[in-house]
Amino acid sequence: MRTIERLLSTGDLEGLARLVREGTAHERLTAAWELGKNGKQGVEYLVPILLEGQGEETWEAAMGLSRAGNPAVEPLIEALNIGTPETRTAAAWALEEIGDERAVEALIRALSDTDNFCRWTAAACLLRLGHDDGRRAAEEVLRKESEEVQGYIGILAEGS
Repeated sequence: MRTIERLLSTGDLEGLARLVREGTAHERLTAAWELGKNGKQGVEYLVPILLEGQGEETWEAAMGLSRAGNPAVEPLIEALNIGTPETRTAAAWALEEIGDERAVEALIRALSDTDNFCRWTAAACLLRLGHDDGRRAAEEVLRKESEEVQGYIGILAEGS
């Protein structure tokens, strides 16, 4: 933890971003969280990790971006449109965590994603957000899915 404390005390956001990519599991998550607390500046470091990261890096960047709030909404919407399936799924989750209505339209578009998990996550996120248009769109998708998938989306919506 000393490394993170040192980086925080010197305001070294680049060093925190490096830790998100290269640190221990605890350091990666803590560094992403701390970057998110830096708002727009933190977003500038976290978005490339979200877009280029692999596995845990992608999700840690999404967690940090969710912490950043409003400054992260537009970059997350873009990531939802252009990223890999894992990036799109993580971006959907982060958008729901932020709860900004600007995300509803992008999440509705994600209901037709080619990746099942991204599509299901978008449906769960829309159900959690509770926006009328988003909820209706998610419910329409749910009607077309199997009972098993409906249950899975329900579980995601309860725990996302």
